[in-house]
Amino acid sequence: MSYVVQKVEWYQLRDDDGHAFFVMVSSLPNGFFTAVPVDIHMTRLDHSKMGLAASGDEALAQLEQALGGKKRDELFPPHDPDRM
Repeated sequence: MSYVVQKVEWYQLRDDDGHAFFVMVSSLPNGFFTAVPVDIHMTRLDHSKMGLAASGDEALAQLEQALGGKKRDELFPPHDPDRM
């Protein structure tokens, strides 16, 4: 079995009201690229859990400290479909 390798990059855009959405840009085997808006269902934590720094590596290091070793289920409780 052979695989087609595609490079994928993600961008965040915002509409005029400031709502964020994502765009996936991917290479195609024929040399062209596609840019597709994607609606990803996710939960973002509040800003107290954010890392903010001069570089991506520093921001990730700050984020690790902000998360304080919590497990995923502690940060993102299981979804309750009856609760909005």
